[in-house]
Amino acid sequence: MGRVFTPHDIDLIGGGVRLDARMHSARMRATSVSLLSYGADVRIDCEPTETFFAVLVPLSGLAEIRCGPDRVALTTDMACVVSPTDQVHMRWPSDCVQLIVRLERAPMEACLAELLGAPLRRPLRFAPAMDIRSGYGRSWCHALDLLVSELDRPGSLIEQSAVADRFENTLMSALLVGHEHNYTRMLKGEVSAAPTRAVSIALEWIEGHPKRLHTTASLAREADVTARSLQLGFRKHFNMGPMEYLREVRLRRVRDQLVAAQSDAVTVTEIAAEWGFLHGGHFAARYQRRFGERPSETLRRSGGG
Repeated sequence: MGRVFTPHDIDLIGGGVRLDARMHSARMRATSVSLLSYGADVRIDCEPTETFFAVLVPLSGLAEIRCGPDRVALTTDMACVVSPTDQVHMRWPSDCVQLIVRLERAPMEACLAELLGAPLRRPLRFAPAMDIRSGYGRSWCHALDLLVSELDRPGSLIEQSAVADRFENTLMSALLVGHEHNYTRMLKGEVSAAPTRAVSIALEWIEGHPKRLHTTASLAREADVTARSLQLGFRKHFNMGPMEYLREVRLRRVRDQLVAAQSDAVTVTEIAAEWGFLHGGHFAARYQRRFGERPSETLRRSGGG
């Protein structure tokens, strides 16, 4: 068990009992499936796995499991998804037989990043309780049943790596789409505005380094949020996006420089280009809308004008 999954403690519950443990296990590239029973009442304690997710599907009997702060009563109608950061405590009765699917963390999180089209900002964690009586949970178990039957059949196409890889990807994608986790809202496009702290971090980068080639994506990485979330956060606080805010900062810096410049020593074009405004006509029109005068007028009124 320790070799197939991870080292853990097992204690027999009650006196005068003996283990009659049985395990059958099959492994592919990113997935393994194990059929396990202990033949005695046992208590299992396991530290976070760190490297893989596990889906526990009871085929008979009942069990109780605590995953981190959550408790799940395992039945033939209720499975449990254990995340790599969960500490696990389980009471496993003698009549309980479970199918345990191990899903490697790196491929699972890579699959999620591909679905999101963005890198993950925090570890993926599933809701532990998974209803397998109906809906997506039932569909996922049907796919698992197909995998088990194919793994058990000599000469199956699942022995071909190209087929196995696609099946594994389907199993991971289906779990990510069908079962709740901390990225579900983002996966469904339900993105909330970035918190004030994240917006403040992006602001510090803009105000402190306005000449850098910032993008919404680069600012979002610094603030540890998604680009879409940062956009919503800026619109909530400033009624404009991060790039609009950056242009506003640069316009103010151009004006400050024009006011302080010697009109016979520098041109509007030179100062504008220094701040990233390379199209003179567009810059002049934007400047006039913002400050009510042409940039050339500001320069003429400057100290050397």
